[in-house]
Amino acid sequence: MKKKLVVVSMALAAVLAGAGCDGIEFVDPAASATGTPAAQVPADPGSVAKPSKSSIAQARKTLSGMTIKTIPGKDPSYERDKFGDAWSDAAKGVTFAGNGCDTRNDILRRDAVKGTVRTKNGTEGCKVIAGTWVSPYNGVKYTSTKKVQIDHIVPLARAWASGAKRWSAARRLAFANDPDNLVAVDGSSNQSKSDKGPSVWRPAKAFQCVYAVRYIRSATKYQLPITSADKSALSSMLSDCPK
Repeated sequence: MKKKLVVVSMALAAVLAGAGCDGIEFVDPAASATGTPAAQVPADPGSVAKPSKSSIAQARKTLSGMTIKTIPGKDPSYERDKFGDAWSDAAKGVTFAGNGCDTRNDILRRDAVKGTVRTKNGTEGCKVIAGTWVSPYNGVKYTSTKKVQIDHIVPLARAWASGAKRWSAARRLAFANDPDNLVAVDGSSNQSKSDKGPSVWRPAKAFQCVYAVRYIRSATKYQLPITSADKSALSSMLSDCPK
């Protein structure tokens, strides 16, 4: 498994190195998760970390220059498996924190309320068995991992329709497991959001600024286009960011 982990981690590094991710400074514990051992991954809710003023300003600037394209609502060729093995099985090597844990458990740990996480084998274990999470999409609190889902801010199906269908398998795997594009939320809001873009779906008002900055960051990092309606929606959300 170690050999596979190394290969996957190298693939992620190679993808991000050429993905055009310069420009947005985002103050988020997720950024450190790519090289932090499981026991040290920040337990503060990285999902609701506030972007800095410079990040917001950069997001506005980046948004103005993003590629605009008509994106089909549904692409019948999309399949979840096209983005690699689901992260629930660490044995398959789907991990990007360099700690041997699968991505789901890393995000559960990162986004939990500070000091509430318990893992199967103590602080060094991978499997999160208890904690408290507040879904940033609607403010609902959960204490059961079974109630928490990990959402892709830029949905996989939307990425696929936007151009990911032409990516390499390694690039799709990197996108599907990139902490910057992941957030722990409640199941109901995740199902409501589904594969919708920002012009059709928005989270609770309190999270819209963070959502917009992270959506722009992820789309830019992987050079994904957005629709003109998405651009207007994202601009609207950014306008409500703290001045």
